[in-house]
Amino acid sequence: MASVTISLRTDSDLKKQAEEILNQLGLTLNGTINMLLHQIVREQSVPLSMSISSQNSLYSDLLLAEDERKNGFKGIRADKILEEMDKIIAEAEFKHEV
Repeated sequence: MASVTISLRTDSDLKKQAEEILNQLGLTLNGTINMLLHQIVREQSVPLSMSISSQNSLYSDLLLAEDERKNGFKGIRADKILEEMDKIIAEAEFKHEV
């Protein structure tokens, strides 16, 4: 697939502000525009919505987890969670058989 260059005009302050936000999300302006174009084609609409301030965003969750780890929170190891889930499933299956 051949690459093409897209040239667009926008306000320099707007571009700078957008790049600062995208940087916080770990994205580039070029990569974000390509994501937008792919989603427009796939969804036949403009569905892209990313936010650094939303309480329901993955980014907010990652920042919170990072902050908790920095403050000493150890959490629960994944293998312990899986063991607990196996016990709960076994109990449920046993109760269902009875």
